[in-house]
This record gives sequence, structure tokens and C-alpha cells, in this order.
Amino acid sequence: MDSKEKSLIKYYYEKLLDNSFDEKSVYAFLMLIRNRSNGNKCMNELADFVNDRDKYKGFIKEYLLETAHKFDNLGKSNTTIKIEDVFSFREIKQGINQVLTSCQLKGLENEKINDFITCVISILQHVKIMENGRAIGKVFFAMASKQILLMAEVEIGQKGRKKTNAVFPVLTANNNYLTIKKQDKYDAPYFFEEEVIEIVNEDGKLAITILGSDTQTAKV
Repeated sequence: MDSKEKSLIKYYYEKLLDNSFDEKSVYAFLMLIRNRSNGNKCMNELADFVNDRDKYKGFIKEYLLETAHKFDNLGKSNTTIKIEDVFSFREIKQGINQVLTSCQLKGLENEKINDFITCVISILQHVKIMENGRAIGKVFFAMASKQILLMAEVEIGQKGRKKTNAVFPVLTANNNYLTIKKQDKYDAPYFFEEEVIEIVNEDGKLAITILGSDTQTAKV
């Protein structure tokens, strides 16, 4: 990573620190560090997924397909399915801070990491999940009273059996942005499968918005 790249990373770092960033800033940061973060698997894979979207063929796609196949095999054995985020909060924090440390910058605290993950979740919404050249599902934005989630919905039961869909979380962050009523006692998330969500900055704070059909931004 050369001196100019480091100066650009510092620019986006300072936007994070002074609360003047939004999801577009996070997108630019990921493109800047793509394949330049010294074997940092977490950040490289997230950057590649954001850039390549449904053409992406890396670790996160493998995770999505492997999890889909676990659901497809449900009932064939007595094993229990355990679903975890593709990358944990801790892994993402370590990944980001490794990049910053390499540029002689102080690591980010949990609140900023949460903001970063929330923006990544928004950026990745609507990416198709492809297998053998066919879309078998997609990822989408979801929100509960306590969490922001990137959810995956995939087709299962394709081999001579009735098709159904399985839904599972891919990435999660704390909902520090919007107060919403719980759907049920389990705090099941609200799904935004078709809507386009955008994370914007309003007076130094992140806000969750829905882009309307007239391209205007409306508050959730």
C-alpha cells in the first residue's frame, strides 16, 4: 500500500471519527482496501463481495451455499443446524483495525465498528445468490428492535421434492438508529426484501431511509 492510498484511507477514517460518513463512504473505503490489506481475509472477502456482488465466488458465497445445503439436508440426519454470522463482530473489528494500524492510525471502538457493519449490510442488500449459473436466492436488509441484519433467502428441496425457502442471518449489527416496535415476543425482524434501504447521514448521525419510487428519500 503506497503513501497516496494511506492518505485516502486516513480521509475516510477521519470521516468515521467525526461522524460525517454514510454508506457511500464505507463503499469507497472497501474499494480502496480491496486486495491490499495484507492477507486480511475478512476485509478482503467483504470488499470483493461488495464489488463483484452476484458474480462473487469467494468465501462468503461458499458460506451461503453451504448453509443452504444444510437446510436442504434437514431431516436426513439427527444433527442440529447452528447458524452463525459469516464474520463475527470481533472478526470485522480486528480486520478493520488491522488495516488502520498498518497506516499508523488508531483502531476504531465498538460503536464505529457497528456503524461500519450497518453500512455494509445496506450496501449488500439485493445481491443474488447464484449456483451453477442460476439464482437460488438473494440477501436483503432486515431490522428488529435490537438488531440490523443482512438476511439470506434461498430455495431448498430442489431434487424431486417440493421447493421451499429457508431464511437465515448473514451479518448482524446493533440497532442503534431507529426505535421500532417488536413484531412478537421473539423480536422477529421486519423484512425489506423489495425496498431499497439507504444509510444516510443527518446532522452527524446515521439514519435508515427507504428510497421511494420517485427516487426521493423517505424516513422509515
